[in-house]
Amino acid sequence: MTFDDSRQPVPPAESGSRLASRLPGALLSALVGAIYGAVGTVSHQNVLRIGEAALPVGLVLSLIGALGLLVGFRLLFDDRVPVLFTAIGMVGMIALFSIASAGGSVLIPQGVVGLAWTVVPVLVATVVVAWPRMPQRPAVATARRPSPAPENLRHWPEA
Repeated sequence: MTFDDSRQPVPPAESGSRLASRLPGALLSALVGAIYGAVGTVSHQNVLRIGEAALPVGLVLSLIGALGLLVGFRLLFDDRVPVLFTAIGMVGMIALFSIASAGGSVLIPQGVVGLAWTVVPVLVATVVVAWPRMPQRPAVATARRPSPAPENLRHWPEA
């Protein structure tokens, strides 16, 4: 049996195979966004009562989490597709939960807190997805030239 070392050039990836390779990541990103949208929707109404004042701690933490998730995905991935699908999943769940259910209950009631939870994630998603790509830093050369020996260093012959 002989071994043939001749190799055929690899054709460039077609758009169909590129789409097929990006689809699972996009769907997983949409799922992560949908899960966070559901969790944030449920927790955005939590308040901390100090005397007569009610601090919207749940809204603040939910918005910080949404911002962190989207910015983290934008910094983690070189592509905008995962961030876009995460935003679609998150905003889709927020929109779904803002509609009254068959029993008449609403998870996002009208008011300042509900309006903030409905609008701010959309604005954050728009800014994060549209943010321009940061320029790549030039690679630092890892191989350095050896520094010359100082003049006053004696070289002893090896025995």
